[in-house]
Amino acid sequence: MNEPTSENATEQIVYQFERLVSLTGWWTWAAIVVGSILLLLVIARLYRRDTAELPRATGLALLILRLSAIVALMFFFLNFERRAQQQVVRPSEAVVLIDTSQSMSLPADQAPDSQARIAAVANLLQDTPWLDSVAAEHRVAVYGFDDSTEIRELASIAKAESSTDATEQGEEDVDSANATTARRPALVRIAFVGAAVLGFGLLSLLASGIAPLLHWRWASGLILASTISLLLGTVLLTSVWSIETSLSFRQLLGFAAPPVDVDETTESLESEKTQEVKDWRNTLIASGASSRIGDAVRSVLGRHDPSTLAGILLMTDGQNNAGIPIDDAAAFAARDGVPVYPIGFGSPKPPVNVRIVDLDLPRRVYPGDKFALSVVLQASGMMGKKVDVEILEGPDGESPPSEIIDTKTVLLDEDGKLSGIRFDLDPPSIGARKLAVRLRGAAGDQRPEDNVRDARYEVVARKVRVLLIAGGPTREYRFVRNLLHRDREVSVDVLLQTGQEGMSQEASEILTELPSSAEELFEYDAIVAFDPDWMAFEAAQIELLDRWLSDMSGGLILVAGPVHLPEWSRLRGDVRATTIKGFFPVSLAGRGPIFDSGRVGGTTPWPLRFTPDGQRSEFLSLTDNPADSASVWEEFSGVYDFVGVKDAKPGAKVLAYFSDPTTSIDQRFPIYLASQFYGSGRVFFQGSGEMWRLRAVSDSYFETYYTKLIRWATEGRLLRDSTRGVLLVDKPRAMVGETIAVRAVLTDAQFRPLTEPRVTAELVSPSGAKQEVILRPLEGQPRPGTYGGQFVARQSGGFELQLLLGDALDEQILRQPVQILLPTLELERPQRGDEPLMALASATGGLFAEGSGSEGPRSETRNPLDLVDAIEPRPQTTILPGTPDRDFHRRRNASLLWLIGGALTLEWLLRRLNRLA
Repeated sequence: MNEPTSENATEQIVYQFERLVSLTGWWTWAAIVVGSILLLLVIARLYRRDTAELPRATGLALLILRLSAIVALMFFFLNFERRAQQQVVRPSEAVVLIDTSQSMSLPADQAPDSQARIAAVANLLQDTPWLDSVAAEHRVAVYGFDDSTEIRELASIAKAESSTDATEQGEEDVDSANATTARRPALVRIAFVGAAVLGFGLLSLLASGIAPLLHWRWASGLILASTISLLLGTVLLTSVWSIETSLSFRQLLGFAAPPVDVDETTESLESEKTQEVKDWRNTLIASGASSRIGDAVRSVLGRHDPSTLAGILLMTDGQNNAGIPIDDAAAFAARDGVPVYPIGFGSPKPPVNVRIVDLDLPRRVYPGDKFALSVVLQASGMMGKKVDVEILEGPDGESPPSEIIDTKTVLLDEDGKLSGIRFDLDPPSIGARKLAVRLRGAAGDQRPEDNVRDARYEVVARKVRVLLIAGGPTREYRFVRNLLHRDREVSVDVLLQTGQEGMSQEASEILTELPSSAEELFEYDAIVAFDPDWMAFEAAQIELLDRWLSDMSGGLILVAGPVHLPEWSRLRGDVRATTIKGFFPVSLAGRGPIFDSGRVGGTTPWPLRFTPDGQRSEFLSLTDNPADSASVWEEFSGVYDFVGVKDAKPGAKVLAYFSDPTTSIDQRFPIYLASQFYGSGRVFFQGSGEMWRLRAVSDSYFETYYTKLIRWATEGRLLRDSTRGVLLVDKPRAMVGETIAVRAVLTDAQFRPLTEPRVTAELVSPSGAKQEVILRPLEGQPRPGTYGGQFVARQSGGFELQLLLGDALDEQILRQPVQILLPTLELERPQRGDEPLMALASATGGLFAEGSGSEGPRSETRNPLDLVDAIEPRPQTTILPGTPDRDFHRRRNASLLWLIGGALTLEWLLRRLNRLA
């Protein structure tokens, strides 16, 4: 459906004979003219013969009266109307389409210090008059597109002259109003003349009536004069009365004050709605996992009227890797007559480059256990060459590490193909370590700065300690217990509330109550709670659990169930229930039918419906490849039950919903998976204990799910590298364009919660460039000194977030590594695709320009600024006839009725006085 465009309308009053407008054919006009003339001649002939014995003036008066009535009837038949006609001008439109897929984060050209392609687009919009030049002739709509089939509006800019046009239009309205005001005295004077003539006619008629008694010889002349005066006065007075529909007869003649005009022209004209962007650099983010150029062009054609769409300015690197082909989009645009003007960004030549795309290693390893390091390379322009992949290792703080511990030689394959290399390494000494990957022997590499990438990891002597708390021996509890008991990296303790003394459990230690001392509880890195009866614990134990979670960066996994959770969540005034509710990332229903909306004992499994946050959460990926993981989740038949909750708390992330459509309320499905920060700790919510059903697909998927989940929950403990606080991010591995949330829980030198109004962290890029990340205190947190902020991943590579605490004498740096990745689809062809863009321009009658990377083939115009003059404006003018003026129609009919009735009455009177039939 086409979107409406802004319009400028000029109003004009038009008088016309409606009957004549509807006539077609010359013979119709000829018949009416000839018939009217013959009718008038016949009437004149008959009246001349009928009044032959009367004085000539009297006969002429009778003829004039009859002809006046006939002419008035003809006037009525022709239907003389007044309309308010509008001339509507629809402005020319131009659409700017900006590719925001992740390939636009690649370099704009082959220079070593080249900016990103999306940055080159932002610079063109922000620092040059290009966009203003387009808006000088067209109304501009700016859209972004990437992996969605629908474009999204970024800005809407009115034509630059629109404000001037509005002023001129206002002036025209003022002139029109002034003209109406100026003509009113003239019309009033005409009405006075008509009234005077009418009065003279009445006096003449009276005089003609007494003339025979006084034997006046010119009595017949008085009759003629009175007839003409009465008709002329009536026509003048009723004509003004019909035109000035806002005035009555008394107001026309000055016997009453005219109405006060409301000067609508003084009111401010509503300007065309404009949505402008002040900072294009922060607005444009290359975040899409694919690029749908064809779909974007088709979507524009569907939103805008082709008759006023002067052109589509397409800013892209030409890599259409999803959706309909560009050729199909070109056919659609050519059919509608809309030219497309592609502006290419990026180098048209494949870069001579080999780079490290990804570096993956465990965050925590154990002495004596080998661990795997995975490296992903991508090369272009270097097919058939060999490079050495060196692994360097050293203590944390050494940048880069100096000791080479392993080397492999890799033969580079075809351009754009991703190559994976695996290293099996032995952990060195205990403590925080740094590991780097370096490429050697890449002769001719144009971007050597991406040949090195490092990452931090920690060699720990102690195992991860996990406490399982269960209200009963559910299947989920038993499978997780057995899984962790077999894991050599984990030490698992269990607290089964229904357990009996002497019962055997696969665990390192069997507890009978929740630890009551900080020394005991704070030893645990994660706690997994399977619908426990929290009211069985003392308030002091719950308070200690709160401290463990918020202050000691614990990880809490809450598996809901239908037995205990509905009972304790309904309690009011119990501090234990209030504290436990605060742990949950979702709001629990205390009373009412919300819990009844959950499901217990379902008969049909329903798959999980993952949100975008859930799809991007690495700890929910069941395989190393996100696409394969999505396939596994689709193959998983799903879960049967869930516990009903209200909604997600502010700051929490909903990761998945229960997908049964019968459970949705106002298109909102029940929340099944959610997470949040709690102080410096992490909390995960699961709507029921049914992930053991993943074993029906494969036992490994169930093991992967809980292994990754516990690692995610314990990351806060792993990263406590300072006594002054902890620095956390919600996604240590993210895609380009994603927003990464930052959380810091900080204390001052006396270990009291920090009270500064803001703290500044630095995001260090692979090139060493630093970007400030502002953290501000978060309200409503369980622990004071909790700060939060966020940043957007704008380019790929290994980043490190750093936060400096203390002074020069006691300086402590909190660090958090972040790996930013590009999807495989966007990496396959790093060069600009000139051929499809030039074909698109040629097929639609547009021109191709180069926004960056000028070493490509000669185009018809290289400078994007030159495209502005090439776009022909397409304004469209339409005349809209208004509806007839009802007040004018009513007064016209009344005036004609008075004229016809008066003429016939006066004629009858004269004929009777002169003894005519």
